[in-house]
Amino acid sequence: MVVLIDTREQLPLKFKGAEKVTIKEGDYTTQKLHNIFHIERKSPQDLYGSIIQGHMRFIREVLRAQDKGIELVIYVETTRKKFIAKKWPQGEKRKAPSSTLDKIVSTISRRYDLEFVWCNSRRHMTQSVLKRFRKEERKLKK
Repeated sequence: MVVLIDTREQLPLKFKGAEKVTIKEGDYTTQKLHNIFHIERKSPQDLYGSIIQGHMRFIREVLRAQDKGIELVIYVETTRKKFIAKKWPQGEKRKAPSSTLDKIVSTISRRYDLEFVWCNSRRHMTQSVLKRFRKEERKLKK
């Protein structure tokens, strides 16, 4: 399996034999899953910005993927509990209340049929992404 990483990805996860390419929707996919299944990686700070300040831009990316028939899944580099409680670097300085963050994530997930995968570390995320790619590639063979 060859993992493809978007050239604009700021802090890419590390995968053996990965290739950097331009991916218009999401940050990661594989050669076999390109334009079928993509993953968007978010740090907690980035997710906050995406759902508060950049809400429409984020939703446009989700809708673009859906219009193209791409399943887009959001992988977040923290647990949902820590994100909602703003227990991440500089999180306590963010103005949106925890209850609002919880409602927004739930609403986006439901309204756009968007899956969020919460990971407690980069290592956990890397392992989880690889496992998911293997699962999605197996589905192609059926």
